[in-house]
Amino acid sequence: MKILHFIDSSYFSLHRKTISEIILSLNKNGVEQEVITSFGASLGLIESVVPVKYWKVSKKGKSDTFMNKFKMWLEASRFSPDILIKWGMEARRLAPSGDFVQISFLNEKESLKSFDKSDYIMTNLESVLEYAKQNGFSGAKSFYVPSFVCEYSGKPLDKRDFYMPEKSRIIYIAGNFLKNIGWEAMFEVVSSIQNTYFFIAGSGNEEEYIKDYASRVNMKARSRFIPDIDKSLSALQLSDFAILTFDDVELQKNILEAWLSKKLVLTVKTDISSEFIKDGVNGFVVPKNDTYFLRKKLKEIMEMPEEERAKIINNAFETAKNFVEAEVALNYIKVFEELILKYKSRKNLFNN
Repeated sequence: MKILHFIDSSYFSLHRKTISEIILSLNKNGVEQEVITSFGASLGLIESVVPVKYWKVSKKGKSDTFMNKFKMWLEASRFSPDILIKWGMEARRLAPSGDFVQISFLNEKESLKSFDKSDYIMTNLESVLEYAKQNGFSGAKSFYVPSFVCEYSGKPLDKRDFYMPEKSRIIYIAGNFLKNIGWEAMFEVVSSIQNTYFFIAGSGNEEEYIKDYASRVNMKARSRFIPDIDKSLSALQLSDFAILTFDDVELQKNILEAWLSKKLVLTVKTDISSEFIKDGVNGFVVPKNDTYFLRKKLKEIMEMPEEERAKIINNAFETAKNFVEAEVALNYIKVFEELILKYKSRKNLFNN
């Protein structure tokens, strides 16, 4: 099986964990892959395991030029993939047609107008699958394969590795570095918690804004920003519990990672959190941008009896075990193989 990925760099910055872990896991399972992305994009670990090619953006900010489209067609023809996966709108504009299955990834309820050249929509959320079906992509043209999470296998770390006092409490905070998705209200609340340090894990275009806001509420000195996927899992192991930012397209991944690491999770009620979290059973949810309820819920979590805490953590961990990489990655491969067979069967039927 050969898979070619077209990745919009701005889309990658928001879906870094999802895209990286799918490509890395497929690579571990022997799937031949190549990546084409925006010139200058940094794909981290992906670049160490698969060949990466680039498209250029003109001085006017355009990428869908004739030369780019021709070059992308040449690259696809040379690699001759069985499947082409498109990650983001720019990727959907540039990806060529050809003798392969075309799949577009979708994990939020956005307009589907630019998806018309795709054979299938792939999503990792059941609510988005229903949305796709209701908007023209029937069950024959859309499919769901859940996200997966990797068990932490690194060496144990010490709080002193991050210049934190041994007896300090640590709150893990994860999400994309963007404005107006919940960082501001959350920082205002957690900054008042005494004897507490923070791991802040994520990436995005507004990293400096997020760091500046942490300074404004006097928590930057107690914060450790963790940009790398591997290091974020290390930091999570040391934390007491996790607060996950809110209108974040990778909220699902962050929830599952925290659950598998046996951490209590607090986030807001969204389509994504509603699909996974039952308040008080396997985690906690609060209304969006409501500092009163956030403050109240945090106090409850920190004062929670150990027996109740252990029960909620165990409920969450049992759910997370269904999303471990080894099982779900094989489901991706199985689905892709089935799509290739369907495509070849249709082609043979047409040719005959």
